[in-house]
Amino acid sequence: MKKKETNPKLLSLEVLAKYNKEILLPEMEKRFVTKKEFSVVKTDIAGLNIDTGDIKRDVKDLKTAFYDFKNEDLTNQDVMLKKLDILLTEKTVGEYQEKKAKKLWTVIIKALKEHRILSPKDLQTIAQLEIF
Repeated sequence: MKKKETNPKLLSLEVLAKYNKEILLPEMEKRFVTKKEFSVVKTDIAGLNIDTGDIKRDVKDLKTAFYDFKNEDLTNQDVMLKKLDILLTEKTVGEYQEKKAKKLWTVIIKALKEHRILSPKDLQTIAQLEIF
């Protein structure tokens, strides 16, 4: 059996340090934030000094305005629904009364026809009106 040949170049500390300096560290600096860059960002964030009191007040005012709008909108919807309900009720009552009136006039005209109170010409005129 043959022995596998091992790589004659052994990794030494010197070779590893050279690789890190020439290849690994420059690549890492391209892809990651360095301490120097991070400290600049950290200083910028600390320098913002945001006043949260103004923001909270603005949010509260916006919330109040939204609730006022919502209440007004719901009140208007309630008024419209009440008016619509009244109209639907009036329509239903009107249709019922119209139906009763048609039945009544049908009975009256039938009686007038049977007892020959109306002439055929008058009956024809009533039929042309198409009330029933």
